[in-house]
Parts: sequence; C-alpha cells; structure tokens
Amino acid sequence: MYTPLMMNPLIEKNPLQIPEIRANVNRLVSLEDAISCVRVSKAWSKSFASSIWYAVDFKIHHTFVDLDSDIVIKHGHHIRTIENVKTQSELDAVLRPTIKNVRVLQITCATSARFRNLCMDLIYNNNTSLNVLTLEMDANAKRQDFSIRTISVNTFVSYSSVSQLVRIRLLGVCFSQDSFATLLRNCPLLTSVDLQQDVALFSGPFIDAFQHKAVVSLVASIKQVFKPDPESEPSSLGFSLLVHFPNLTDWLRYNLPLDLFVPVERIKSESALYVSMDIVVALLFHRTTLLQGSKSHTERDEFFLEDNHFRQSSRAVQLLPRSCPYLQYLEFEGHEMDMDIVEEEKWACIGLLQLRVRIRGLDTKEKIDRALNLWKEGRQKKDNTTMPGEESNRQKENEGEDEEDTMLLESPAKDTSVEAHVARHLLSFEKLQAVWLGTRTFYV
Repeated sequence: MYTPLMMNPLIEKNPLQIPEIRANVNRLVSLEDAISCVRVSKAWSKSFASSIWYAVDFKIHHTFVDLDSDIVIKHGHHIRTIENVKTQSELDAVLRPTIKNVRVLQITCATSARFRNLCMDLIYNNNTSLNVLTLEMDANAKRQDFSIRTISVNTFVSYSSVSQLVRIRLLGVCFSQDSFATLLRNCPLLTSVDLQQDVALFSGPFIDAFQHKAVVSLVASIKQVFKPDPESEPSSLGFSLLVHFPNLTDWLRYNLPLDLFVPVERIKSESALYVSMDIVVALLFHRTTLLQGSKSHTERDEFFLEDNHFRQSSRAVQLLPRSCPYLQYLEFEGHEMDMDIVEEEKWACIGLLQLRVRIRGLDTKEKIDRALNLWKEGRQKKDNTTMPGEESNRQKENEGEDEEDTMLLESPAKDTSVEAHVARHLLSFEKLQAVWLGTRTFYV
C-alpha cells in the first residue's frame, strides 16, 4: 500500500523525524541535550522546548530574571515547577499570563504587602493545576504582627474546577480556623498537610469541624495541633486539628530531635501531657477506631500522693471509655478517677485489656492492694462458676484470703468502701488483664 510516508527518504532513514518518537525521547534527554536539540529545527524546537522550560528553580537558575518577557510568555505554558521564589524580581519574572499550568510551587513571602499580594496572584493563576504548594513567610515577616502574616484562603481554591492540590506546606502563615476548614473542603484530593513554624489559626465564635477523609499525613507540633490559636487562653474550649482528619495514619512531630512518624493509634501517648476538653473532643472524633489512650506510668513499691493533672477535665476524660467501644488501653497516670463520677454511666469499652489510673480514696498501698485482691478473687469466682466441673486450683490459692472480703463481693450492697466499688467496676470487664492504681501493675 502506497502512503506519503514512503515518499520521504529522511523519515525512513531517521526515526527522530517522527514527532511521536521525539516526544518519547524528550522525556529521557538531559537539559544540555535538550538545548542542543532545539537548535536543529523549528520542529525539533517544538518537541524539546518543554524539557528546557519544565522547571524553574531560582536557587539554580539565577539568570532567569534577565530573560526577555516575550520569551518567557512564549514558552511559559511549558513550566510545571517553580521553586525558591524569594525576591521581587523573581516573582515578577514568573507572573506572566502563560504561566498557569504549574504543578509544584514554592514561595517565600516577604513583609511587603505588595509582594504578599503578588504571591497570592501567582498561586491564584495556577490553582487549577497545582499539586504541591509550599508557602512560607520570611524571617522578617515572622517577627511582625499576625496581621502581616495573614493570607486569604480564596487564592488557594479553584472555583472553576476541582482543585488538584495533593500536598500543602505552610510555614509561619496566619488565617482563621474557618478559612482552614474552607481550604480543606475545597481541596478534596489533599492527602498531606504540613504546618510548621507557628502557623496561626485564629478561632471565631463558631468552629467549622469539617472532616477531610483523604488526608492521611500530618506534619505539626503538639502545640500546633492542640493549640492552633496562639491568642487563646490555655483553658479555652475548642477543637484540635485532629478533628479535621478522621483517617489520619501518620503524624510527624517535626520538633523532635529525630524525625519520628507516629501512627494515629499512638496519638494518645503524645497528647497525654496536654489533655484538656478540646483534646478529648478531638479524640472522640476517632471514637470508632481509637484503641488506646495513654501516658507512661511508673512502677513502684510504695504509693505517693501526686497532683491530679486532669482535675479540670475529669468528667471530660470519662467520655473516652464511655464513648469509645473499641478502646483496649486506658492509661493516664496523672488522672485521679472519682468513682462517683465513674459509676454515673456505664463504660462502652467492654473489651478493655489494660487500665492504669489513680482512684480518689485509694491513697495508701494497703487500700490499693485490697481493691486488687478483691478484683482477683471476684475473677476467680466467675471463672469457677463458668466451669463448674473443673477442680479449681485457684480456690486453694485463696484459702487464706480474708473471709470478710469474700462476703463483701457476694453481697456488694453491704460494702460501700472505695476498694469494693473499684473491684466491682473492674469485674465488669471480662477481658481485663492488667491494672495499675498507683503502685505496681497487677496482672490476672
């Protein structure tokens, strides 16, 4: 079959004359080779120009600011990455009408209001194509009033199409918590959020608790997560940032000496030092998946009186075992439980495996030991009742136990001691294996 392709001997001899082949080769050549290729012909220039203009990094490409604006406008549609924009001349160089397909953008904002507004213009021009955005306030701006660091979230949001933003990294910027929720709501493809260097999220009269189910990675300090508003009072109520991320799998606390990825199941150990009502509320948004809430405990032979670090939120802490049916580990050494509050409502975590708290009224080692022994004896009786045909060695082990304690468990209404109340509460958890009440962990 005769075709026009067979008439051209050059195409038969050189496959690079075929545009589709050149397009594939363009993905593999180095920058230096691409520059040589564009000089071959207009056709080759068209094929290889995208490699030359694909990325602009002002840390490397210092002479980009000197290019004629017409040249930048002609080839600007090829640019996909812009990094290290820090000066007015660099910003002016990339604020061209054809530069609107950028996927990766990194900007450092200066104190000047004009510079900040132009940065927002650059983001807005590319908000339909951006996949990764890094926006940082420079050192001078970070030392200024919060108003200097405040930005408008509208520049991040594409109202004409679905935002393509997958990762966002903000350093030292400020906006309201409602604006942050709006940003999340309008970026459905977002999977990673990075908040560093005191990002301020100011709270208003109402909190938008929008939950972004696609975000799985968070980079932020504990202070940033649990106290995002730097002007709020330490005791003020409010949501932590965890409210927004119900499917979080990794939390990187950047302020640690070594980088450490913390699975969401371990949020409890990182947040225990800061437990307040807003933290409890945040954890309750994970109540269907929360397995553990804890802080490290101390093994010791004697009981020591300590301050109740959770005094202001004792009732709030009770919401965790009452509302989290899959909770298996509840470990707050600093929390002193009041049994009157505990017995107001049944705990939902029937599969609880380990409990480590202090109990108000169990203020001596003897009282703690008695409560634990009552629990142990009650468990043994339950086991024997479950297996009537089995000879119980555990009964023999307890022949020397106090008969009064045995009667107290058989007739719970007759015993109003704190020890008996604690024992009865512990007996409601059939899978409970370990209990710490202020001295050493007691295992069954």
